[in-house]
Amino acid sequence: MIFYSVNLAIFIVYSLFTNTYYKDHRAYFWLIFIHLTLLLGLRSSTVGTDTPQYVDFYLEQNSGFNGNGTLVYSAVSNLVNHLTNGDYHSFLFVLSIATVFFILKSIEIFNNNEDLMFLSIYIYLTFYFYFESFNIQRQMLAVSMVMFAMALLTRKQYVWSIVVFILAIGVHSTAIFAIVGFLIWFIRKDKVTFGIIVTIATLSNLFLSSLLNNFSQWFDHYQMYTDAVLISGGGTLLLGIFLLVIAVAAILWTDMHDDKVASFVMFMTTIGAVLYIVGSKSQLIIRMADYFAIYSIVFIPQAILKLSKKVVHQKYLYFTLIAAVMCVGLAIFYYKLSNNLGEIIPYTLNSI
Repeated sequence: MIFYSVNLAIFIVYSLFTNTYYKDHRAYFWLIFIHLTLLLGLRSSTVGTDTPQYVDFYLEQNSGFNGNGTLVYSAVSNLVNHLTNGDYHSFLFVLSIATVFFILKSIEIFNNNEDLMFLSIYIYLTFYFYFESFNIQRQMLAVSMVMFAMALLTRKQYVWSIVVFILAIGVHSTAIFAIVGFLIWFIRKDKVTFGIIVTIATLSNLFLSSLLNNFSQWFDHYQMYTDAVLISGGGTLLLGIFLLVIAVAAILWTDMHDDKVASFVMFMTTIGAVLYIVGSKSQLIIRMADYFAIYSIVFIPQAILKLSKKVVHQKYLYFTLIAAVMCVGLAIFYYKLSNNLGEIIPYTLNSI
């Protein structure tokens, strides 16, 4: 826990230093990219519950449809295995590079405001999205690719968006459920549709479990999650409530719904929040929720900025809300680390 806390402190320190003394946004981007990639990519095969399984499949070159993954993931695995003579350290590092890059690039595109980048990455770290990659790295790579595919929509690169999305499905089959993002992007987003989305997401608990069960019949690799019940889903439930409260405040008291990009990340976060709430005891539903809740890393900073503009003393409210989110992030961070969720403690480097 101390190791991860030190890394979080290092991130905060160099972020403050860079923003104060060095205004080059690109330098900050690459500094974060290097830091997060090294931390994730240099871990040993003992860090993360699922990591040993990834390594075993890689070393055995189990490319079956329900073994080492779907087509794209298997192709990358085979290529790296061939180029590195079966070195699994290189494979984990390649996955880490891709995951971190797609997330950071998505943050950059969605925010379009370098002043919001620090808080976005802070949320990415402390809300545990980053640390999920230490465990369920294949899915989190798919999550990052889907997010990047949606970010490309903001630049009207529709063909590339579809291509990246299809590649994400080729990494992890569950990415197919995130196709909802295309619908959310193109529909009109206002208070009425917000209410409809919340209602549908809430009622999804009635059919989503059955749908996911049928899905796992086709992809038996996910059968282990279908009937899995989380012993402690309280943290996820509280996070869902927290995200939903911010989303409701944003739709009621800001004009975020008039901004196509801001409204998109708000609606996606809302779906993720509701799924966290209604599926807090289902491991598979929470896995699906990550495809939507990941947008909270760009939604929350934008919501804070919008909400603070609604009062006379904007600066005071702005920093108060930032402080509140940072405190919530720390609480989530230390709660999950103290319970060693994902079994990422102790952190050890790979052995060459």
